[in-house]
Amino acid sequence: MANDEPRSAPQRAGDEPRPARITARGRGKAWLLTIAGLAVLAWMVHWAYFRWTHISIDDARIDGEIITLSSRVAGWVTELPVIEGEVVGKGDLLFRIDDRDSRLQREVLVARLEAIENQMAVVRARTGQVDQETQGKFQSETHRLKATEAEAAALDAQLRQAREDYERARELAASKWLSPQAMERARTAYQQAQENHRKALAEIASARGTLAAAHGSRRELQVMGRQLTVLARQADEIRAEIRRREIDIDDRIITSPGDGRVVKTFVRKGEHVATGQRVLMFHDPQAIWVEANVKETDVARLRPGMKADIKVDAYPGRTFAGEVFRIGRAATSKFALLPDPNPSGNFTKITQRLPVRIQLAEKDPVLRPGMMVEVTIATRRDD
Repeated sequence: MANDEPRSAPQRAGDEPRPARITARGRGKAWLLTIAGLAVLAWMVHWAYFRWTHISIDDARIDGEIITLSSRVAGWVTELPVIEGEVVGKGDLLFRIDDRDSRLQREVLVARLEAIENQMAVVRARTGQVDQETQGKFQSETHRLKATEAEAAALDAQLRQAREDYERARELAASKWLSPQAMERARTAYQQAQENHRKALAEIASARGTLAAAHGSRRELQVMGRQLTVLARQADEIRAEIRRREIDIDDRIITSPGDGRVVKTFVRKGEHVATGQRVLMFHDPQAIWVEANVKETDVARLRPGMKADIKVDAYPGRTFAGEVFRIGRAATSKFALLPDPNPSGNFTKITQRLPVRIQLAEKDPVLRPGMMVEVTIATRRDD
């Protein structure tokens, strides 16, 4: 009897039943999902551990000492040999202000000082001459006065003797024991002694008067000394003015305070600058650091000396080393131009930030103030 059931197609070599093929494919997908899940879990664990052991700041900046050089004097800029971005060394000329008027004023003061010094030399010479003249005259009159006084003392003794002789002659003449001629000689001798004594007294008075005049001439030396003092004070005043002019001249030559770079210039050669007007900005590439604002909730985890990795937006792929140097003592909001004290009490709480300074391990010249950087600080020392 014929078999009416359809015959199945012959089974090819290597073919498997369909249920078995579906099972193997499902197992592969399960393994892939498991591996992906484990990778995601590992990444999440690593991310959580990194967040626990590190602090990341993505809005930090490179900061540095930028010095604004201003003019202490007013005048025209005669030299400006530098441009923005130029590298300069310590002592290099940055700009010069016209100093012709100050130099002329200094020359006038120098001439006045020389005139006063010459006048002082004349007074000193005159003082020496007067000193010699009055000293000799004073000593001569002193000796003359002493000699006159000695002579007057001798004549005083002669006068007493002549007076006594005259008194005895009068007594003898009254007793008729002395002739009229002897009496006349005694009177004449007495009168002559009186005349010589008065003459000696007159000489003493004259010598004293001359000595007083000589002493008065000596006082002229004191007057000349006062004149020298006044002239010396005037000379000191002019010297101080000369030094002020020299400082003014020096202030018109501004040199670089150190090795660095010119950041920006604000004037051009030939322009007039006022006192205190800024002329250019100078930056020392070695005096740079990173300024980061850290959330107040993370500040408790920071300590000076913690290591930090710094990535600069301008140089992707490069990482610079640094460490925490200083942590600010006040939130950045306290330095705002218009701080908000919020007296009403209705406010939205916002996490504040505190400035943290990070020192760079190497001062690379490619790092410039103002560049944006990302900072990662390791808060655990065993990391």
